[in-house]
Amino acid sequence: MILSPPDAMLFAMLCILWDIDGTLMSSQGAGTKAMNDAFLACFGVANAFDAVAMSGCTDPWIFRQGFERHGIAEPFPAAMEKFDREYRKALPARLAAAKITLKPGLPAILETLSNRDELGSGLLTGNFEHGAETKLKAAGIHHFFATGAYGSDDEDRNKLLPHALRRFRGLGRQFHADRTVVIGDTTRDVACARAHGAKAVAVATGGHRIEELRACSPDLALQSLADPAPLIGFLEKLMGEAARV
Repeated sequence: MILSPPDAMLFAMLCILWDIDGTLMSSQGAGTKAMNDAFLACFGVANAFDAVAMSGCTDPWIFRQGFERHGIAEPFPAAMEKFDREYRKALPARLAAAKITLKPGLPAILETLSNRDELGSGLLTGNFEHGAETKLKAAGIHHFFATGAYGSDDEDRNKLLPHALRRFRGLGRQFHADRTVVIGDTTRDVACARAHGAKAVAVATGGHRIEELRACSPDLALQSLADPAPLIGFLEKLMGEAARV
């Protein structure tokens, strides 16, 4: 999505896939506001998503909730395409008006990880691909991520991880699910990692309390990434295990 493919095949020992909203950054609800703007422009319904619990969900799933709740008569695929066109226009304006903040410990931890050739950093997010890139550019951190998986790949978040690994292969980097770590702020991030045998790191910087995250048994649960040592130590341990295999 963002970086050019490397010139030669690289073997990396660990793939790290990041969620965006609540994990990497906050934007004062700019995405939700832009979705409401787009739905209003397309179908004449204001505040269409205000009653939808979006945390950890994909953008297509979120749109489906508004589509069904408000009884839109158009065929679903055509309606979503129309909505997506309007959302593309609405999101940059909402982000420009918002106060965008990076979560504690960022971007320093991304810089640290980017200096490790044996690591690959990508995305696993419910955002449409264009929405992910727009948000990360607004936050100034888009250059840290080679590629990823997006809500536009599949409405079901639990099916996204293979899309990220496929795109990494296209960049000449071979990863496997059992050497992949998903970092997110919701129980759904943990579930999507578990669906493919990947490791899960849960960070309580979004809508879930640390107790809720621990209850779904991630491999590592953190209050935040303000202190990078626990995450770095966890990754180092995984890399050490990989080197012994």
